[in-house]
Amino acid sequence: MCTVITGFDPSAPVPLVLAAVRDELLLRPWEPPARHWPDRPGLVGGRDTEAGGTWLAVRTGPGARVCAVLNAAPRGGSEGEPPVPTVPPGARLSRGRLPLLGADGGTDAAEGEDLERYEPFHLVVADPSGGAVLTWDGREERREALPAGVSVVTNSGLDAGAPRAVRHTPVFGAARPGPGAGELEAARTPEEVWGEWPRLLDEGVRGPARTGGYGTGEDDPASLAAHVELGPDRVWATSSMALAAVAPEGARMAFSAEPGTPEAWRMVGEVR
Repeated sequence: MCTVITGFDPSAPVPLVLAAVRDELLLRPWEPPARHWPDRPGLVGGRDTEAGGTWLAVRTGPGARVCAVLNAAPRGGSEGEPPVPTVPPGARLSRGRLPLLGADGGTDAAEGEDLERYEPFHLVVADPSGGAVLTWDGREERREALPAGVSVVTNSGLDAGAPRAVRHTPVFGAARPGPGAGELEAARTPEEVWGEWPRLLDEGVRGPARTGGYGTGEDDPASLAAHVELGPDRVWATSSMALAAVAPEGARMAFSAEPGTPEAWRMVGEVR
């Protein structure tokens, strides 16, 4: 996951709405959101079939919660100190296990984990009472409370100055959906829960993408879409988008496997 947009209003009937855009190697196999984990029957999310984890998990029913992971750039060493080394493959744990832990266990999800076995990450964990962004930069763990209002989390974390945050925070903030608890349960289309947010996500991935200077296309660092050409058959790009809404009574989720295509959005079962 490379962009997460949260809308938190503790006084609303549905206090938390969340939008997530996943960037990944296009050849990496995955399965769409479902209850993929028999040992965690309350969780719904897309499944990375290579490592078995997920990029976003929603815990349903009472105690509903959502958790998403983003890759983070390693923090460089201070003057005279070497940069953080890559975790050796034999010791590395997949970051995709973290949303499963977070959706089940909340903001204490990483407690007791050997973080040195993970590549750097940002973990967004939230429920109707609030949330946090947990960051592991390869050297230390940090925690920031998720503020009220609309926030955009990117690979630099909860960074209001990031180009994506500068462009999209006011846009999504002006259209922050406010569904009622009854609408959450009865909704049959994403628009009934998330209002304009599905359209804004589709618009946000059209046009020039973030290329990081790789490839021949125009680079737009504020785009919600990524398209990074790393070599033959190795393209890192936006592959799916998801929406979550979390209330004390339960949660709902919507998903699109064709970013930029309005007709591709669908509700994910009866996620309550």
